[in-house]
Amino acid sequence: MTGAAAATALPGVAITAYGVYQLVAGLAGSPYSRSMALTLGVIYLAFGLGICWVARGLLHCQTWARTPALLTFLANFGAAYWMLQGDYYVYAVLSIAYGVAGIVLLFAPASHRVLTR
Repeated sequence: MTGAAAATALPGVAITAYGVYQLVAGLAGSPYSRSMALTLGVIYLAFGLGICWVARGLLHCQTWARTPALLTFLANFGAAYWMLQGDYYVYAVLSIAYGVAGIVLLFAPASHRVLTR
């Protein structure tokens, strides 16, 4: 469960950090569109904190957290598709491997035993 929670928290922390960066850049910098930078910052911040909340739920072995964590890892496959379209093959393979590893951690026998009612 700790591995699944850590694998879920990693993109959550990255997305949250990017959201904070967008907010700071929108307020302190000179972006092309200040309102767009602030809007994206709030959206990324909300999604990132939501994923971190799901990782916290996994860490506390709460059964509800498996489905949103699974959706987080499945989103990697969508991102990998667009990476393949843009000829970023190495990043696409890494994204697919990360998604598969996260799903395997979520459904490993120990995790399955804890998260199944």
